[in-house]
Amino acid sequence: MNNHLTLELMTPQGDIAEIIQAIWCASAHSEGDQWLACDGATGVIFPVAGELFLDDQPVALPYAFQQTSTHASKLSFSKEARFCGIRFNPTILPQLHATTHSLVNVESLNTIATGLKKDPSLSAFVALLSEYLTLPKVINRGTEHSKHLIRNLINLTPLETAYQRAPLSQRQLERQVKNQCGVTPKYFERIYRVKMAKQAIKDHPSMSFADIAQACGFTDQPHFIKEFKAIMHITPAKYRKLLSDSQSKQTKLILR
Repeated sequence: MNNHLTLELMTPQGDIAEIIQAIWCASAHSEGDQWLACDGATGVIFPVAGELFLDDQPVALPYAFQQTSTHASKLSFSKEARFCGIRFNPTILPQLHATTHSLVNVESLNTIATGLKKDPSLSAFVALLSEYLTLPKVINRGTEHSKHLIRNLINLTPLETAYQRAPLSQRQLERQVKNQCGVTPKYFERIYRVKMAKQAIKDHPSMSFADIAQACGFTDQPHFIKEFKAIMHITPAKYRKLLSDSQSKQTKLILR
């Protein structure tokens, strides 16, 4: 919990973890902002009470899909706002739509939104989702190579090496990832390199930006700063300052 927002989060285990990164619920104690870090994933968000804005645009009722996260986004909320969400792994949301999975059809999502109006707790949210999460998993073999490539990139495997490990050609993989996620493999590589650098800033407060740039595979410090700002919408120095001031500042980053 911080000084204006309580976040409850469940990280699924087993087969469900192949589909869902996290299930979460949040409640605001006062008006404020949160910066959502970029991770290339997708999701569904359910505004339950109060006002909720994403990048200064109102989040639609009774739910809204979050498309592929390609840069940090500002989430703004009113006092006593409550909202919940599902965070899908990359490639999953388009696959669920393509297979008309009940988890993402209109009737199911409206039922979940109605249930959250009655009880917006994390336990109630998980219970509402349970019947959809126990359905037989529909596997689209056409996405397996994309998921394997992205898993390599998440583990910071160099892009050229990741291409070499796949049974498809580079052009086929680029087209497949772009069609399924809306961004290229090269952009995913950028996202995860910045994510690694963000974690390094958090874990090593006194580490120089030049050393972080080298450790995370950037060409040099200027390249690191340019990429970090492009993805995170904040400079590494400002991010480090926000971390050090996190006990007193109202605006913070949700670290994923």
